[in-house]
Amino acid sequence: MATTEGERIMGHLEYFNETTGEWTNIEDVPMFDTINCQLCNEPTEAHNIVAEIKFKDNQPIVGTWQCRKCKTVNG
Repeated sequence: MATTEGERIMGHLEYFNETTGEWTNIEDVPMFDTINCQLCNEPTEAHNIVAEIKFKDNQPIVGTWQCRKCKTVNG
């Protein structure tokens, strides 16, 4: 779908959790912009983080994560 300059598409975004069978508003999911790496001690943006996210009691859990800039495992 194309839009003209100055025109915006508005809407409401949800995702379906198959475990609970419920829809969740994406704005209710906690997000972060940056987190400091323990080795390079610089703010690491979310797209530079590699993490395996598991769910326990329907809550996301991240044990360790890796900084793509310096390859250090944090956590």
